[in-house]
Amino acid sequence: MSIEVHKTSSGYNKKKVLHEIDLKIAKGSFTVLLGPNGCGKSTLLKTMARVIEPFSGIVSVEGQDVLKTPTKTMAQVLSFLPQNPIVPSGITVDQLVGYGRAPYQSLLGMRSEKDRQVIEDSMVKTGVDDLKDRLVSELSGGQRQRVFIAMNLAQDTEYMMLDEPTTFLDIKYQYETLDLLARFNQEGRTIVVVLHDLAQAARYASDLVVMSEGSVYAQGSPQDIVTSEMVKDVFGLDCQVFSDPVTGTPMLSPVSR
Repeated sequence: MSIEVHKTSSGYNKKKVLHEIDLKIAKGSFTVLLGPNGCGKSTLLKTMARVIEPFSGIVSVEGQDVLKTPTKTMAQVLSFLPQNPIVPSGITVDQLVGYGRAPYQSLLGMRSEKDRQVIEDSMVKTGVDDLKDRLVSELSGGQRQRVFIAMNLAQDTEYMMLDEPTTFLDIKYQYETLDLLARFNQEGRTIVVVLHDLAQAARYASDLVVMSEGSVYAQGSPQDIVTSEMVKDVFGLDCQVFSDPVTGTPMLSPVSR
């Protein structure tokens, strides 16, 4: 199964940003949505995650129309982390990560033994277990991002969607965050993420979706998609593409002016 987007148009306040998108996200992939500012990549991610209701078309996850599926049921299949998540005042790491278990709890919100175990495991896997009693507001940007990813992990979904999770992070924490997501992908989760950095996208993605002016310009492996022609057409940049000496994935060097 997979995520399928069929003839979907979407946007904000009746202004169309996406234009009849057809797209399939393969189960088990690490898919990166890439493109210049304003191209619609975040809008597409939010539409797939049903944060935004499309103007037309259908988005389905595991064969289920996301708009016709109960919220609690869909929240057990798909998790979404926005670009600038709000940190509630006075909340500890353990409490925030615990929010990820909300789709599995009763109205009383009592934690079961399984909830407690999943929360603990999620903090361990993201390396924030030693911070569990700290206030989230006191953490560094990199630590805070790991805590939010731990919350998403605690939601225990097949599909994890993240909107620009490396924005505002120092380069060390950018790569730590992407390494963490790559590990979750290797463990069997489907990762769908919006990134700005083309080299990072090519390094981590199994599948790239390049957006341009509200449409899908191209989709495929980084080796097939990242070409000097694509970079010129989509980003307006003259460059040469070469292989990363460490990973063999595509990198680019702008042509001197």
